[in-house]
Amino acid sequence: MPTKQPSLQFSVMCLDLIEEERKPPTFQYLFYELPFPHLPFRMDRFHVINCWSNGEGQYKQEVKILDPARKEVFIKTGEQNFNLEDPFTPQLMINVFADLEFKEQGHYWVQTFLNDKMVLEYPLTVRLVETGQKPGGPPSPKEKEKGKPTSPPVPPKKPSAPSIGPITTDEWNIPN
Repeated sequence: MPTKQPSLQFSVMCLDLIEEERKPPTFQYLFYELPFPHLPFRMDRFHVINCWSNGEGQYKQEVKILDPARKEVFIKTGEQNFNLEDPFTPQLMINVFADLEFKEQGHYWVQTFLNDKMVLEYPLTVRLVETGQKPGGPPSPKEKEKGKPTSPPVPPKKPSAPSIGPITTDEWNIPN
């Protein structure tokens, strides 16, 4: 039987995730940019999660993040093998990038490859945030003034759509 090339259903970046037995992972703190108070800045970790579906057979993926000049690989996963037994069972590929030091601001480029062919590329913006203080120092008077509320906070509105309840399933196809 010929293999069917899978589709990349999604690729997301998040700072953390919660994995519970017999449940899908919960992605926490999805992001598209990293605002830092200073550079260089060392991050504990973040995740790039790819979901492959609608295919059959053996494949390999690789995730690379290029520097803003697009000349050097900032970090990469290396090749990761996975198997899709049928087109209706997706495969989550959870990649953890740990202990990274960002030295410059700009647009880093997240690239996802399937069998050595790039299938997706998107920017990860690293930028400096004006905090009005030195790292580890007290806030400046200007920063203190910014933090004062000018009117009472408005409570968030509750969603009008009813909840559908928890998703139940016996198995999630997530590699360890």
